[in-house]
Amino acid sequence: MILVTGGTGFIGRHVVARLAEGGEPVRVAARGSRKADLPDGVEQVTADVVSGEGLPEAMASVDKVAHLVGVITEKGAQRFDGVIRGGTANVVSEAEKAGVRKLVYVSAVGAAADPKYPYWHAKWQAEQAVTASSVNWTILRPSLVFGPEDDFFNRLQRLIRRAPIVPVAGDGKTRFQPIWVEDVVSCVVACLNEGVHDREIVEIGGSEYYTYNEIIDLIRRKVGTRKPKVHVPLWAMRPGARVLQAVLPSPPVTTDQLAMLSKDNATALDAVPKAFGFTPMSLRDGLGRPQGPAGSDTA
Repeated sequence: MILVTGGTGFIGRHVVARLAEGGEPVRVAARGSRKADLPDGVEQVTADVVSGEGLPEAMASVDKVAHLVGVITEKGAQRFDGVIRGGTANVVSEAEKAGVRKLVYVSAVGAAADPKYPYWHAKWQAEQAVTASSVNWTILRPSLVFGPEDDFFNRLQRLIRRAPIVPVAGDGKTRFQPIWVEDVVSCVVACLNEGVHDREIVEIGGSEYYTYNEIIDLIRRKVGTRKPKVHVPLWAMRPGARVLQAVLPSPPVTTDQLAMLSKDNATALDAVPKAFGFTPMSLRDGLGRPQGPAGSDTA
């Protein structure tokens, strides 16, 4: 039995669908009792990684775990520390007790012991819980993940469609290495097998680098607009971002995201071919490609 935490989120739904297609017995742990739209034969149990409630029952008879729970923005009680760090520590603890043979954790390129970047810092803290455990593990660090329900690219697309001009945070020169969600899934599924990158941290990204400016230009062409770009210094955007965070349940940008836009988010271009033996799809080829299950944006 494979347990997928976060199996109703963006990446998680694609992982669950792939595992179900392969005939694997799959169980999804999700908060709340509402039945998710899952493939036939996939079991759903109620468990909360933050409180730990329901996790022992979710781990019963489980051999492998794909831990995909995460939040990309803090909303209400959903904080980086509680969900990412604390939730991962709880999952690891219960996996050890259950005798799980392999755990795959999806972290992020940029994870580091630097509190100036709260999201990346929480990811790094979660990694420490994984690497200190007795469970056999693999940590995957993807760059930006794109797909039909992703948050980053869809949010940019909505902004470009609606705004009279296209605001660009900073100088637009920050580099990214977007990777298609189904390519991330291929890496997750491969690593669930024992002997595949055991006790390794593996960074993954797409087949090309793109600056923030180039990503904006790709999306402008996709939506068919010639609206001009206007670069806004990051320092000038922070006060407005703080206000939007305070009053909106889903702000267009947060202060943490602005800080992360100042740092490159990429790894080696041959990272996936070397580690997994296939060439990932480029953003240029995959942007807007409909694929896989639809739903919410949360990973």
